[in-house]
Amino acid sequence: MTTAGQLIDRVTAELLAGTVEERNKLASTVTDADESLTFTYPLSGLREGSMFEIDSEQFYVWTTNSSAKSAVIERGFNGSTSTAHDAGAIATVNPRFPRARVLQQLNADLADLSSPLNGLFQVKTVDVAYNGSDRMVDITGATDVQNIIDVRYRYLADDYPILRDVRLLSDMPTADFPSGFALAFDTAVRGGTIRIVYRAPYSSFTAETDTVTDVGGSEYLDDVLTLGAQIRLMAGREIKRNFTESQGDTRRAEEVPSGGVANSMLQLQRLRRDRVTAEAARLNRHYPLRIRK
Repeated sequence: MTTAGQLIDRVTAELLAGTVEERNKLASTVTDADESLTFTYPLSGLREGSMFEIDSEQFYVWTTNSSAKSAVIERGFNGSTSTAHDAGAIATVNPRFPRARVLQQLNADLADLSSPLNGLFQVKTVDVAYNGSDRMVDITGATDVQNIIDVRYRYLADDYPILRDVRLLSDMPTADFPSGFALAFDTAVRGGTIRIVYRAPYSSFTAETDTVTDVGGSEYLDDVLTLGAQIRLMAGREIKRNFTESQGDTRRAEEVPSGGVANSMLQLQRLRRDRVTAEAARLNRHYPLRIRK
């Protein structure tokens, strides 16, 4: 299954379109607290005031020593997390799309895809012990239920008939319903095990090693997330292009007119819209709602 790191590689490769960013290598292993790093090759673009990235951590350069190929740096720049790095780790100088930022945009797209407007979701299942007398039962362990897909009663080991006269209740008192979600029975149900299948929002990537499955997605979600992250990363480029504090628009105004960057995203937006629609249709076909509306 695809990892967040592989998605980041895919997003940056598409956006850079063959552009090779300047790189260097760590000459030795560093801890999460070291504030001076030594590199294998000449510093070149690594100079005072520049930024570079190793794995998902960003570094700000305070001073450099070209003869020693070393730099005094600020760790965890731009809100990234300071971690240890092995000798030989790649340092990317002034990356256009830092990995930590790409991961943030992947998570932002996961949250957006989970909205009812887009109609995508992950499927979760919980088995609940029911005493046969209460009208409502807690949906044990649920944290964010969007809708109930299916409720079944365990009649026999090989027979799980569907219960249709049930309702989802949210924002219930946690003193009585610890999850805050309850399943209400509108007709009598025998005591036993109730299996609840429900829709929930996607989770978030917490590390590059997390897979799409870890956040509740399937292999069909890879290209949707890639397109969404590309659109989000490009959205701010037009703003940057229009900065005029240091100088007015250069000849790029003729070669790449105002709005050109935004227009370049239109095809990506169309592709993402079509893929979201197709994925929502697939999910709804595979997981139709079987309870009473």
